[in-house]
Amino acid sequence: MNSLFTYGTLKKGFDNPFARKLAAVSDYVGEGYFHGKLYKIDWYPGAVYEPQSAEKVYGEIFEILDPGILQELDEYEDVLEDQAASLYIRREIPIFTENQLSVSCWTYLYNQPVQDLQLIQSGIFKN
Repeated sequence: MNSLFTYGTLKKGFDNPFARKLAAVSDYVGEGYFHGKLYKIDWYPGAVYEPQSAEKVYGEIFEILDPGILQELDEYEDVLEDQAASLYIRREIPIFTENQLSVSCWTYLYNQPVQDLQLIQSGIFKN
Protein backbone atom coordinates (compact mmCIF):
# COMPACT_ATOMS: atom_id res chain seq x y z
CA MET A 1 0.00 0.00 0.00
CA ASN A 2 1.64 3.17 -1.21
CA SER A 3 -1.00 5.86 -0.81
CA LEU A 4 -0.92 8.71 1.70
CA PHE A 5 -3.82 10.96 2.69
CA THR A 6 -2.88 14.43 3.93
CA TYR A 7 -5.22 16.96 5.56
CA GLY A 8 -2.82 19.54 7.00
CA THR A 9 0.62 21.02 6.41
CA LEU A 10 1.61 18.31 3.90
CA LYS A 11 -1.11 19.33 1.41
CA LYS A 12 -0.30 21.04 -1.89
CA GLY A 13 0.19 24.77 -1.43
CA PHE A 14 1.93 24.47 1.93
CA ASP A 15 5.53 25.62 1.76
CA ASN A 16 7.64 23.62 4.16
CA PRO A 17 10.52 21.19 3.52
CA PHE A 18 8.38 18.09 4.15
CA ALA A 19 5.51 19.18 1.87
CA ARG A 20 8.07 19.94 -0.87
CA LYS A 21 9.79 16.55 -0.36
CA LEU A 22 6.44 14.72 -0.45
CA ALA A 23 5.55 16.50 -3.70
CA ALA A 24 8.92 15.45 -5.18
CA VAL A 25 8.51 11.72 -4.40
CA SER A 26 4.80 11.23 -5.00
CA ASP A 27 2.04 11.75 -7.54
CA TYR A 28 -1.02 13.77 -6.60
CA VAL A 29 -4.08 11.55 -7.10
CA GLY A 30 -6.93 13.83 -6.06
CA GLU A 31 -9.10 14.98 -3.20
CA GLY A 32 -10.79 12.78 -0.65
CA TYR A 33 -12.17 12.55 2.86
CA PHE A 34 -12.64 10.25 5.82
CA HIS A 35 -15.23 10.17 8.56
CA GLY A 36 -13.96 11.88 11.67
CA LYS A 37 -13.19 15.23 13.27
CA LEU A 38 -10.54 17.86 12.56
CA TYR A 39 -9.09 20.01 15.34
CA LYS A 40 -6.87 23.07 15.47
CA ILE A 41 -3.84 21.98 17.53
CA ASP A 42 -1.67 25.09 17.04
CA TRP A 43 -0.49 26.31 13.62
CA TYR A 44 -1.32 22.81 12.40
CA PRO A 45 -4.35 20.49 12.63
CA GLY A 46 -4.97 17.04 14.03
CA ALA A 47 -7.64 14.61 12.88
CA VAL A 48 -9.39 11.80 14.71
CA TYR A 49 -10.80 8.88 12.72
CA GLU A 50 -14.40 8.09 13.70
CA PRO A 51 -15.86 5.71 11.08
CA GLN A 52 -19.44 6.14 12.40
CA SER A 53 -19.26 9.97 12.42
CA ALA A 54 -21.32 12.06 10.03
CA GLU A 55 -18.52 14.65 10.12
CA LYS A 56 -15.72 14.49 7.55
CA VAL A 57 -12.06 15.43 7.32
CA TYR A 58 -11.09 16.62 3.82
CA GLY A 59 -7.67 16.39 2.21
CA GLU A 60 -5.55 15.05 -0.59
CA ILE A 61 -4.43 11.61 -1.76
CA PHE A 62 -0.86 11.02 -2.94
CA GLU A 63 0.64 7.90 -4.51
CA ILE A 64 4.05 7.40 -2.89
CA LEU A 65 6.85 6.63 -5.38
CA ASP A 66 9.62 6.41 -2.74
CA PRO A 67 8.41 4.50 0.36
CA GLY A 68 11.42 5.82 2.31
CA ILE A 69 9.60 9.15 2.63
CA LEU A 70 7.27 7.61 5.23
CA GLN A 71 10.06 7.31 7.81
CA GLU A 72 10.95 10.98 7.27
CA LEU A 73 7.29 11.98 7.59
CA ASP A 74 7.00 9.87 10.77
CA GLU A 75 9.71 12.09 12.29
CA TYR A 76 7.98 15.27 11.06
CA GLU A 77 4.68 14.08 12.56
CA ASP A 78 6.35 13.08 15.86
CA VAL A 79 5.48 9.38 15.56
CA LEU A 80 7.39 7.56 18.31
CA GLU A 81 7.97 3.90 19.15
CA ASP A 82 6.14 4.59 22.42
CA GLN A 83 2.70 5.05 20.87
CA ALA A 84 1.24 6.64 24.00
CA ALA A 85 3.79 9.47 23.78
CA SER A 86 3.36 10.00 20.01
CA LEU A 87 1.73 13.21 18.87
CA TYR A 88 0.41 11.33 15.82
CA ILE A 89 0.15 7.72 14.76
CA ARG A 90 0.34 6.56 11.14
CA ARG A 91 -2.56 4.28 10.36
CA GLU A 92 -4.09 2.74 7.25
CA ILE A 93 -7.73 3.84 6.91
CA PRO A 94 -10.32 3.98 4.11
CA ILE A 95 -10.42 7.29 2.24
CA PHE A 96 -13.35 8.16 0.01
CA THR A 97 -12.53 9.75 -3.33
CA GLU A 98 -14.52 12.36 -5.23
CA ASN A 99 -16.40 9.56 -7.05
CA GLN A 100 -17.11 7.74 -3.75
CA LEU A 101 -14.60 4.94 -4.24
CA SER A 102 -12.85 3.76 -1.08
CA VAL A 103 -9.04 3.72 -1.18
CA SER A 104 -6.82 2.45 1.63
CA CYS A 105 -4.31 5.16 2.60
CA TRP A 106 -1.75 5.85 5.27
CA THR A 107 -2.93 8.80 7.35
CA TYR A 108 -1.43 10.62 10.32
CA LEU A 109 -4.05 10.67 13.08
CA TYR A 110 -3.83 12.84 16.18
CA ASN A 111 -2.96 10.71 19.21
CA GLN A 112 -3.51 13.04 22.18
CA PRO A 113 -6.62 14.26 24.09
CA VAL A 114 -8.88 16.60 22.11
CA GLN A 115 -11.37 17.82 24.73
CA ASP A 116 -9.76 21.29 25.04
CA LEU A 117 -9.12 21.77 21.32
CA GLN A 118 -11.07 23.87 18.83
CA LEU A 119 -13.07 21.78 16.33
CA ILE A 120 -12.66 22.86 12.69
CA GLN A 121 -16.32 22.54 11.70
CA SER A 122 -15.72 22.55 7.93
CA GLY A 123 -13.28 19.63 8.14
CA ILE A 124 -10.90 21.63 5.93
CA PHE A 125 -7.54 22.99 7.12
CA LYS A 126 -6.41 26.06 5.20
CA ASN A 127 -2.96 27.61 4.89
